Amino acid sequence: MTCGDDNQFHEVSITDKRVVRSGSIWTAEQNNNGNPYTTNKIRCTASTISEFPAHQQGRAICYSRLHGHIAVSNNYGDVTVFDYNNFQKIIAILKNPREWVEAMKYSPDNQYLAVGAHDDTIYVYKIDTNGNYSLNWKIEYMHSSAVTALDWSRDSRFLKAIDQAYLKLYYDCIENVHIKDGSTSLSDPSIWDTSTCKLGWEVMGVFPAGADGTDINAVDANADRTRIAAGDDFGTVCIF
Repeated sequence: MTCGDDNQFHEVSITDKRVVRSGSIWTAEQNNNGNPYTTNKIRCTASTISEFPAHQQGRAICYSRLHGHIAVSNNYGDVTVFDYNNFQKIIAILKNPREWVEAMKYSPDNQYLAVGAHDDTIYVYKIDTNGNYSLNWKIEYMHSSAVTALDWSRDSRFLKAIDQAYLKLYYDCIENVHIKDGSTSLSDPSIWDTSTCKLGWEVMGVFPAGADGTDINAVDANADRTRIAAGDDFGTVCIF
């Protein structure tokens, strides 16, 4: 799944190298009974050269196989959950984030959706057996800058996140507490389902000598952590 600033999100076949289906991030008919978009949020959005308004610009997307849901965040931080079997059907609209969302992931057990926003807050939604979303935990006043990446543990209990101030924090989403010693007690890479946080021992070596945290924009690793991909400001992706 991918989304962009053109009011579109797409399902892409990796095997066939083509777009299979497409949907619209926002239309008045789908979202607001034909009425124009309105918001009381701070108009703090990511930079873009798109001619589409911010509420039609996609910033993050993720998929829940269990529920058949696709969550798409726009450039104001609204998260719209679509039905995977019908891209025109809206399951929920989550408007808690006050600024745009850069990081968003379903937990491996698909019972939670974690949303990291540029309002320095992480929103953890609980999803019930009927596919309904409710805000389970708002992690605020922990990060001093925008949340840029987050990862779930394989048992769907722990969450780690980094922000633009290069702070990396760990959380227990069952007890809803900050884990102060997470950098040591949860340092084993095998604990984690994904590795998209660009700081830590698990991605050591992706930064060239003399580089600072701004040189690498994104990282990811394969399931057994034998390969790490890193993308930089020049659009180059290196595999380590």
